[in-house]
Amino acid sequence: MNNHEIFTHDGKEFELRVTQIDEKYCVRIFLVDTLVSPTYSVDFETHADYFEQHQENLIDNLKSIAKSDIEQGMYFKA
Repeated sequence: MNNHEIFTHDGKEFELRVTQIDEKYCVRIFLVDTLVSPTYSVDFETHADYFEQHQENLIDNLKSIAKSDIEQGMYFKA
């Protein structure tokens, strides 16, 4: 799993980070080290159960949702 990804939208460089917080995988997006997204998360147990049943990684889904929100202009602006 890639825990760090840089992508560009509207000429701005965003950083997507995947971390573990309080027994959850969390996806957050930063712009110049400022958090500009909500925290998208899934707990460890749900992630494991879903993967076991569907062979799909929910973290990848959270990353896609987070990036899509940025591309639609839905992020905290300073």
